[in-house]
Amino acid sequence: MSDPTEVALTYEVEQKFAEAMPTRTLLMSEASTWLRDICEQEDLDVPHLDSHALPRRTEAVAIAETWCILINGVAPTQHTILHELAHLSCANKGHGKEFRTQLVSYIRRYVSLEHAAHLHSLFTSAQLSVEPFSATR
Repeated sequence: MSDPTEVALTYEVEQKFAEAMPTRTLLMSEASTWLRDICEQEDLDVPHLDSHALPRRTEAVAIAETWCILINGVAPTQHTILHELAHLSCANKGHGKEFRTQLVSYIRRYVSLEHAAHLHSLFTSAQLSVEPFSATR
């Protein structure tokens, strides 16, 4: 079970990251193609990506049982897609160290080194555990 304080702090850090270094907003068709390309590179089954009415403050949700990502609206950001993919690709589906490390890794590979370094720095500054950051792949 995830620690509620850790979950809240992880979301808070990610919000600061999104405000400081926004990632590209994609149309659903672009997002589907981008997600498929990432999954091929990561050797993951491609999750179904769909727009869905979610609670107002929920940008997206990953559902491991049906291997899908539901997006609230029709224009997800790269960060949102990678956040949900990190949930699907981690054994621990919560917001712990494994998740944060995977998210930073995805941001590094598929957005930019600068974005990943900033997110990693925010996690460590908030005393949230994350594997050491590497500037190389």
